[in-house]
Amino acid sequence: AKAADPASLEMLQGMGFTAHQAKAALGETGGNLERAADWLFSHADDLEAAVRAAEAEAEGKAAEGGEGGGAAAAGSEVDDGEGEYELVGFASHMGANLGCGHYVAHIKHEGSWVLYNDRKVALSEAPPLDLGYLYLYRRTTPSKPSPAASS
Repeated sequence: AKAADPASLEMLQGMGFTAHQAKAALGETGGNLERAADWLFSHADDLEAAVRAAEAEAEGKAAEGGEGGGAAAAGSEVDDGEGEYELVGFASHMGANLGCGHYVAHIKHEGSWVLYNDRKVALSEAPPLDLGYLYLYRRTTPSKPSPAASS
């Protein structure tokens, strides 16, 4: 098994998780920090049981000599052609750190950016496009028809 990135471990521990929990989450998500945080929060009801299950699964994969699952993942790819997308919204955090402040939404409406901040709605002259946590896109090109749809 690949060693967990120390910076990712530190970040997850800064959110209140133990090193043991952080290592298990990073192992379950291929080392992806954002997915690991989501994994931890989505298993909060019984985190220790989820960590034990993840460790058992990792030990099983190691005994088999590989990651497994590659063929199924490769067979599930969808080719819907080249695509072009337009940014239509994003969520960002306003505050000194994640412990204080709150999230707001910026949505593109009729060519202008609008800030939605609780009950306050205002035109956003300079939206912080580089500070988003979640970005929403709309496809501007049509996708290929699926083989099932064309028969």
